[in-house]
Amino acid sequence: MGYAISKLLYFFSPSNCLDIEERTGFRLVRYNAGKDDILVLPSIINRSYILDLNKDVSVIQQFCRRRFGVYKIEWEYFHNEDVSLSDYINYIDTSMDKIPNRKVSIMGYCLGGILSLIYAFLHPEKVNKLILLATPIDFSIWFDPRIFFCTIIDSDYINLYSGSIPGSLPNAYGVYLLSLYLPLFMMHGDFIEEFLEYEYQRDIFRRITWITDAQSIPKSVYRTVIIDFYQKNNFIKGLVEINGEYIDLSKINIPLLNIIARYDHLIPYQSSNFLEKVYSGKYKEIVFPSSHIGLSVSKKAHNKLWPRVCDWLADQKKE
Repeated sequence: MGYAISKLLYFFSPSNCLDIEERTGFRLVRYNAGKDDILVLPSIINRSYILDLNKDVSVIQQFCRRRFGVYKIEWEYFHNEDVSLSDYINYIDTSMDKIPNRKVSIMGYCLGGILSLIYAFLHPEKVNKLILLATPIDFSIWFDPRIFFCTIIDSDYINLYSGSIPGSLPNAYGVYLLSLYLPLFMMHGDFIEEFLEYEYQRDIFRRITWITDAQSIPKSVYRTVIIDFYQKNNFIKGLVEINGEYIDLSKINIPLLNIIARYDHLIPYQSSNFLEKVYSGKYKEIVFPSSHIGLSVSKKAHNKLWPRVCDWLADQKKE
């Protein structure tokens, strides 16, 4: 309901739907045609319009204005209990085959960044460049509140839900973490600068709509993320198995830009930065003085961060 209301009331960049998968509800949309294509993978929890919140604070518009071909997958679930993490990866592959260019760049936001890394390992021949936006990698920092909650969830608790997990569950913890870290972040002038921006205050109700408009998560996917990633930390151990292959981050050799928020209430810096220690391809990191959401919606980010990101996409030599 919230998504339908937001589509009526709020700005969204013009797009057309290229594909809808009947079993899962996943769909591929295209915003712009261009010489160099980029596929955007949102998080699997909150909806994707945080990346296209308003005309002057839209990541999608940043790419369109620079003449990239812009595509995005929307994880619209039909609450099928059989949906697995492999289904996400398989639909990314289906989408890549519908994009004209032989090699496409991928940007993954939060858990969407994990999906982009998995896909790049399985299909490196199809990926030109990678961008990670506020993406967790290492979950060994169990004592950090941003990791701790997920390490104590009992798998029996997950089984209490039938079919899917309400997105309001992880979102409620996200709101709690924001209340925990906000007083600490407010001690820093550059965070206050973002907080007091006209655009940031103007769009507050749009962000509230987005936070409360969380999608349900297939139960098997939620269990995989909680147990295999957060609790066992199998992602950095090379023990996550997708389509019969174990994902080894050290074997991905694709130019990568890792964007980390300095004031992220969900993802510790050490969790995202871990990739630098194991990545074998060309690696560039930007730690930007913004928040988890502010990376996408603050005017400061759109003035100072996203032009750099677009330059990196345009200038980085293709492999």
